[in-house]
Amino acid sequence: MPHQAPVLVDEVVESTARILRCLGHPLRLRILDLLSHRGECTVTEVQEALELEQAICSQHLNLMRDKGILARRKEGVHVFYRPGDPRALKVLDCLRASSRLD
Repeated sequence: MPHQAPVLVDEVVESTARILRCLGHPLRLRILDLLSHRGECTVTEVQEALELEQAICSQHLNLMRDKGILARRKEGVHVFYRPGDPRALKVLDCLRASSRLD
């Protein structure tokens, strides 16, 4: 009898597809890459590191937080963002590995 590959559960497929759709934007990948190296950054730190306009930076950070890719905490007037879903970091690891193969 031929070996059958395990079938992915619908819930896993759907949640992973949501992550991949969100990470399909180059700027969001750059944000995740930055946060994966630094651990945690304020909006201003992300904005300055990636040379973005504040409104665009905030838009992408909020979308990524809404999708669960990033987590945030508030400290006074500052909002700190950090990676929130380990699956998003695995996607980033795959991209890094594939770029080393090219």
